[in-house]
Amino acid sequence: MTIVVDDARLHACLHDGRPDIGTLWELCMYFEFDRAKTAAGVADWLGPPAGQRILDSACGSGFPALDLIAMGYDVTCTDGSEMMLRHFRRNATIQHLYVEPVQVLWEELPERFGGQFDVVLNRGGGNYKYAGAWETDPLPPRRAMREAIAQWVACLRPGGRLYIDFAAETASEQSQPQVITHPPLLIGEHVVDITERTHVDPELGVRYWHSVLTIDQASFEFQRRSHCLARDEFLRMLTDCGLSEVRRISVAGEHYDVYSATRP
Repeated sequence: MTIVVDDARLHACLHDGRPDIGTLWELCMYFEFDRAKTAAGVADWLGPPAGQRILDSACGSGFPALDLIAMGYDVTCTDGSEMMLRHFRRNATIQHLYVEPVQVLWEELPERFGGQFDVVLNRGGGNYKYAGAWETDPLPPRRAMREAIAQWVACLRPGGRLYIDFAAETASEQSQPQVITHPPLLIGEHVVDITERTHVDPELGVRYWHSVLTIDQASFEFQRRSHCLARDEFLRMLTDCGLSEVRRISVAGEHYDVYSATRP
């Protein structure tokens, strides 16, 4: 069954040059998130916007940072990828928001924003798992994940809060490849199909993705990889970075498990 989608952001991303990882992410979000519900859920956790400075440490194409800005929150949007920020700027224009994101690598954040924020957001299924792992060969040490988290913590003022998500891995994902074929989408005049295949190498501690995005029968393939992380190791990283009050929280609309923690 083809799903008819009326979304200006998705329509625009299909007319924005050759599809890239940002295009794939924009389309996959349709299946993983109810945008309005998720933005409202994050806002409910944040509390009233007055007096809060927020850092989105991997803003990507702007969800939910742009939605939070539209609600009145003061959000500084950063990402290391100019490709993703191109999608961000297009989405900001569609939402009639003037927001200038900052292209900055995670290791550069403390020098630029050290101790400035009441809240640091990092969402997207565990962006820290990609620390140094996206295109680097050989794979960097696992400590790169902890170092990334420590860089976000350094941007918090004392008493500031970290909002971070975690993509749990099931036993079946560990033992055999997983294939997801999403229902086709009709976006304007375009028919879009997405198939994703994931595979975990438990000995190397690496997860591999192979995604095929088909637009009007033209196919585009994407390869990604990340560290594979167990929940207890993830929680230990948070406490090793000096965070306290680490706890799992319930946030309406979120697709992944969400944790909050405080910088003493």
